[in-house]
Amino acid sequence: MQVRPNAAKETLSQGGTIFSSAVRLPEPGLCEILGYAGFDFVLLDNEHGALSPVAIDRLVQGCLAGDTVPIVRVLRNHDPEAIMLALDLGAQGILLPHCRTAQDARDLQQAAYYAPRGNRGFGPGRGNRWGAISKEDYFAGIDDSILLIALIEDIEGVENVEEIAATGLDVLWTGTGDLAMAHGVPGERDHPKVLDASKRILDACLENGVAAGFPARHAEDVEWAREQGYRAIGFGGAENLLMAQSRSLLSSVGR
Repeated sequence: MQVRPNAAKETLSQGGTIFSSAVRLPEPGLCEILGYAGFDFVLLDNEHGALSPVAIDRLVQGCLAGDTVPIVRVLRNHDPEAIMLALDLGAQGILLPHCRTAQDARDLQQAAYYAPRGNRGFGPGRGNRWGAISKEDYFAGIDDSILLIALIEDIEGVENVEEIAATGLDVLWTGTGDLAMAHGVPGERDHPKVLDASKRILDACLENGVAAGFPARHAEDVEWAREQGYRAIGFGGAENLLMAQSRSLLSSVGR
């Protein structure tokens, strides 16, 4: 028996584009629904969401039920234990917030990979199907099945993005919300300073053969992002999608 394949990572390796949404509330059914809807991966948001280790465990199960890839957004940078725990619970990737330097990216790799590529502690659970996978098959496939994403959302991260892109992560994601905050224009994701920063991130990714990620707000954003060369595109979160659809429905009947 082999390690569970990571379909999102395989799509990227073949030059394709992947789509994601996120979940903040500890409700596995939301992950399952997003998977059935067709999202390549679901981001389990442990930075902004109400997620305990028990909740992450259940949300991973929801993703797998919906045949989508569970990726955990850890709470903070420089937290190898949180990265290890998320992967031991069956997450197939990690999103690192506030990646500011190439060393941050290398630290992510060290925490996510086993020796000799990294220094992740050994204690697999769902990742080796609770022991159903032999030790040999597990180590032969597990590192290559993990999708690593760094969120570039600080001025320092943008200034170092060329070096970060050269470390070999799978995706560098443009954090337009925090970039707007960092440039003193809260909420203005289309501000020229944010667009300039986003362009520098994209250029670094294209130069280094790394997929660039972009947070889309509507279909027009997706069309634009794909034309620019982004290959990982996010659509808010399940909670936002539910609110938007609910407001649209009620507005249409005068509420």
